[in-house]
Amino acid sequence: MTRTRYASAAALLGAALLLAPAVDAAPKKASARTAQSSKKKAQPAEARRVAVLASGPHADAARDALEAELQRRPARYEVVPESAVRAAASRLGRDPTQPAGAAAVASELGLSAVLVADTSTVGKKPQVRVTVRNGRDGKALASPAAAKPATPKLVPVAVKRQWTALERGLQKSRAPEAAPVAPAQPAAPVEPEPAVTPAAPIAQTPTPAKTPDPEPIRKPVAPKPREDRAPENTEDAPSTEPALASSAPIVEGALGLKLLGRSLRYKDDVFGVLRPYTLGPDVGGFALPGAPQVAGDVTVYPLAAFQKGALARLGITGSLDQSFGLKSTGSTAAVSYPTTAREWQAGLRYVIPFGAAQQHGFELTGTYGMNTFRIDAVDGERPLDLPNVEYKTAGLGLGVRAALSEKFDFNFRLGYQHPLDSGELSSDAWFPRMSAGAVTGSATLAYRLNRILDVRLRADLRRYFFKFNPEPGDPYVAGGAVDQYPGLSLQVGFRY
Repeated sequence: MTRTRYASAAALLGAALLLAPAVDAAPKKASARTAQSSKKKAQPAEARRVAVLASGPHADAARDALEAELQRRPARYEVVPESAVRAAASRLGRDPTQPAGAAAVASELGLSAVLVADTSTVGKKPQVRVTVRNGRDGKALASPAAAKPATPKLVPVAVKRQWTALERGLQKSRAPEAAPVAPAQPAAPVEPEPAVTPAAPIAQTPTPAKTPDPEPIRKPVAPKPREDRAPENTEDAPSTEPALASSAPIVEGALGLKLLGRSLRYKDDVFGVLRPYTLGPDVGGFALPGAPQVAGDVTVYPLAAFQKGALARLGITGSLDQSFGLKSTGSTAAVSYPTTAREWQAGLRYVIPFGAAQQHGFELTGTYGMNTFRIDAVDGERPLDLPNVEYKTAGLGLGVRAALSEKFDFNFRLGYQHPLDSGELSSDAWFPRMSAGAVTGSATLAYRLNRILDVRLRADLRRYFFKFNPEPGDPYVAGGAVDQYPGLSLQVGFRY
């Protein structure tokens, strides 16, 4: 019994010795894994610096909604004030809503991303479009489809709907790389101080010899990084913004040479006694521009020099087209009669900017004017079968101006003119019961020479249409007429 007890005790002691290393190893591995996971959790990701730029009629609502979403995630994002971004963009002379401008501003402020919100109106419906631009290169990382329509109350809802796509772009954003730091130069070795000789007795102290002062130790100075300064003269600085800016000009206009044509055609001439009139080459009953004129227009914005608000875009406009050396012939073509073709207009114009950096604009123009086409007499006689017209009109026009590129601008206008008087054509001797209307249109392509001057090619058309409403006993019987004036101009434009 004693031997059996000793044998079992020895077996238990051996098993304990074999299992001891394994028991000791298991806690060590678990503790090592716990330490690694705690280290990973102890290193949170650095917050990205993000700025919000908003424009358009609902810019405040869009800015507040985007900054609220960013501030709800303080561990991920740090919001940089928009004023700091605008100040940096003005100092650098860049547009922060464009790729190159966003990258330049991000490098200046250390931004990872720029959120660009556009709340301008497209067509008749306002919209809200948000784009995430990368801080490293300015490229668009996310640009969800624009939400329409957008109102101050609906803008936060639109931002929340787009936030998932926007945050995916923000997580891809990267801050500009830091400039390389110059390596530190080794410090100059310090010369050891001379050994101090023990003092001698006063009686034996020799006269001290004059020794030169040791040179001061110069510390190495690290070279300062070169700063890219903006040019002091703003006129010489390259401008990346289009010609149309958010602020209205003080004055703009054009002056040049115009070629004019005219074709007067009657409809339903019962007796065939009404003679049509053509000025310029006739192609299928349509007169091409050919008569020379001097044409010019000017628009002055009187409040633009004092403020930058909505009233700064209200202007006083006027235009004048005047012919010179113009002749007309009678039915026999035997006599040439001096002819005058003149048109002038005056009124008010209001420009509503839109688009990125507000480089485009809508125009609303109200005018009063007069269009005269008169054939003067020679020796007291003139063609009696050609009435002199003098259209006095009041009208309203709509237009759109757009910056196609850094050098080209386009302007299109369309309007309606209501004739208040038509001269001899509406007199008792011709068609006293007539009714009339008129439409106008023009298209202008401009090439910018510099910040002030440009060269413009313009095509325009004025078309008057009439319904004569004849009755028995009238001197002439016809259903109606069309009197139209095509024009082609080459002008030098200015904008200041």
